Amino acid sequence: MILGLPGIDEDHHRLVAKLDCVCLALHGRNLPAAGRALDDFAVTMVEHFSAEEKLLADMGGGDSDHHISVHRGTADLVDRLRDAITIDQSLAKAEALAAELVNQWIRRLFHEDADLAAKVRDLSPT
Repeated sequence: MILGLPGIDEDHHRLVAKLDCVCLALHGRNLPAAGRALDDFAVTMVEHFSAEEKLLADMGGGDSDHHISVHRGTADLVDRLRDAITIDQSLAKAEALAAELVNQWIRRLFHEDADLAAKVRDLSPT
């Protein structure tokens, strides 16, 4: 998930590592550890989304509403995963939601962020 924007790239590295911890805990059938790892991921995710949304605002918008809606959808998925882990205590449901989150994060958000990075580079002085 390297886009050529150092701050965003560093966040992506941390987020992928933290999401990996969630998946490893689920694979080990350890719901309490998965919950703690998810909370850690969620804090970093919210900080990352806030930084990106500020960047979008500073750039003057464009299709920022769409990008922000993707963030909100991902945050909702994290909330559903948290509920599966802590309320439902369902490993099967948590694993399915984690797989959906990985897919959402790696595919959809990466493409959204690649578009954002391209816009930043276009606006940067050469």
